[in-house]
Amino acid sequence: QHDATHTSPLSGTLAMLPALAAASPTLRTSRPVSRLRRNHRHHHGVHLHLHHRFPSLAADGGGRGRFLLVGTCAASDGSAGQDVGSPESMANSGSAYVGLFVRMLGLDNDAHDREHAICTLWHYSLGGQKCIDEIMQFPGCISLIISLLKSESARACEAAAGLLHNITSVKLYRDVAIESGAMEEIFSCIRKSTITPEIKEQCLCTIWNFSVDEKLRYKLLGSDMLIPIVRFLDDEDIKVKEVAASITSYLTLSHSYHGALVEAGVIPKLVHLLQTKDNDYKIIRKEARSSLVELSTDDSYHALIVDQGLVRIPLVGSSAYKAFRPQPHSWPSFPDGSEIQRSSRPSKYGATELLLGLILNEKKAEPDEAKINAMIGRSNQQFLARVGAIEFDYEGKEQSGSQRNDHHTILPWIDGVARLVLIIGLQDVSAIAKAAHAIGDASVNEHMRTSFMEAGAVKSLLQLLMHNDVPVREASAYALEKLSGSSKVCEKIRVEDGRELLVNVLKDSDTPVEQLEKVTTHNL
Repeated sequence: QHDATHTSPLSGTLAMLPALAAASPTLRTSRPVSRLRRNHRHHHGVHLHLHHRFPSLAADGGGRGRFLLVGTCAASDGSAGQDVGSPESMANSGSAYVGLFVRMLGLDNDAHDREHAICTLWHYSLGGQKCIDEIMQFPGCISLIISLLKSESARACEAAAGLLHNITSVKLYRDVAIESGAMEEIFSCIRKSTITPEIKEQCLCTIWNFSVDEKLRYKLLGSDMLIPIVRFLDDEDIKVKEVAASITSYLTLSHSYHGALVEAGVIPKLVHLLQTKDNDYKIIRKEARSSLVELSTDDSYHALIVDQGLVRIPLVGSSAYKAFRPQPHSWPSFPDGSEIQRSSRPSKYGATELLLGLILNEKKAEPDEAKINAMIGRSNQQFLARVGAIEFDYEGKEQSGSQRNDHHTILPWIDGVARLVLIIGLQDVSAIAKAAHAIGDASVNEHMRTSFMEAGAVKSLLQLLMHNDVPVREASAYALEKLSGSSKVCEKIRVEDGRELLVNVLKDSDTPVEQLEKVTTHNL
């Protein structure tokens, strides 16, 4: 604690610094807090988070970029930041005092002065890697920074975590930080019961940088940090939730993590985030989808995801859908091929065949919920296919991480079932084989099997058994095998003359019999 008469060595030194060192960034131009990921810089493929409260520091180091060395004596007065001189002179002017502030981090200095120094260095590090290089040129500074994570001052602790976040965005310094014990201290800090949302955000951003490195992910696993990270997916602060979702997205790239993540309850939380429609959750939904796609590569975890009402869909390319042709106008039918019953009495308005809703008084004509869902899904997907918006070529390629699986996406089951049935009706043999195999993978319970049946998958798959492409026939046989676990589907296969078709297929000398053995066992 400092009384009004206290004068620290740092305060006297700051009085001699140019206006540059006493400038404080404006708070009035801060961006919305929900746009966390938009304020990231990239250094060698690693995220460097630009704090939303300091947009004036977000310019790059060249061209029109300006560096600000932010003094902390005026950091709380809200005065506007000052631009002084050219970029070169700015960098030189700032770097001239970096050593001074690093020395002020020393353990023998006053706690108030150490707080001012760490805040100044944090703000200065937002200027980019050149500024970080200038800070890291002083031996032992990383240990002094880490020591401030234990500070009783929330402001100093946040600044220390923020500076570590920026430093660890550079791979070379990330390794130095790990050797100095930064990871353990960050973990200890984030477990504090009194931690503020701001400190939590900066600590998680540092962990995010650690999670980029596959070797460091295993240290995360051994630190018992998975449960807190998964818990932060439910945090009230959307910034914290967003960073936790990004960390989870990277952790799922290591398949050895999947079991621990699922055991920590990550799947229901990710599903909830994916289904949140709030505009501020756009990035969170993207990260949640990426994580679920990676988790779905394991069959057992894929089944858990399907149980949550989601279906994994292969991305087949927008060109594959150009072959889609809607059926010509005729009396409407359900997706499984059965016709909608015609009204037994004409409408007094003369529109019975145009407005099917006019027959609602006939209880026996009302479709069940499964047929209604199939019609909704078919209408949605066929509309998207007609307007060319069902799949974009860049879809799945915006995922973070070079190891990301960009061949699948995740959809709610109503749309997912309809999408797969639509794909097996296209002409692209590769797309058909992928979709047929995906139908088999998703047929993990009675609900999904009957949903595919109502969507018209059975008839299409039976026809594909006679396809001239062997992978298509094999994928169709696999899908029918999985679907035939339902007695309702078996009955549907018999109604569609499936048994006779299967016998004919077996008689065909070109048919790989071993691929059809199981499905014929179920249905003959």
